[in-house]
Amino acid sequence: MTKIVFDSDGLIKLTKTECLQILLEHFTCSITKEVYEETAIKGTERLYDDAFQIEELVKKGMLNVEKTKNNKQAQQILKSSGVGKGEAPSLHLFFNTNARAIISDDRIFLNLLEQNNIPFIIPADLIIRLVELKLISKDEAMDALNKLKPYVSQKNYNNAKENLED
Repeated sequence: MTKIVFDSDGLIKLTKTECLQILLEHFTCSITKEVYEETAIKGTERLYDDAFQIEELVKKGMLNVEKTKNNKQAQQILKSSGVGKGEAPSLHLFFNTNARAIISDDRIFLNLLEQNNIPFIIPADLIIRLVELKLISKDEAMDALNKLKPYVSQKNYNNAKENLED
């Protein structure tokens, strides 16, 4: 099964769209301990709905929490990059587990991934991909995009919406 790694931003945004469950049913999805702490532990302390959903998916074994080991390739890429503490371990996990892609919507991290030819997908585009894979309908995708709209750039939302309407 195809392996995907999430950073905090990508995980939270997909949880808000209710597409995460579908993704977890068809792909092996992992997060780092740091991402888990940021999204589930701190989020439940703040009573965020998405944090409780993430916690439940981890408890059910649908979303894997993995410890990260340092990876030389990731270390080289991350040198003076300025990415956040949730993103850096996600890059190590990506390389250590031979994942297929990273799900993120963090602009600094995405620029770093793009500069280093590391495959990634933003949440809005992932929703469109779920339609292409026939895992959700166009109507479900439009609902998901509308839930995502307040959390993503207008450009990303409009691009995804246009792709959906094609």
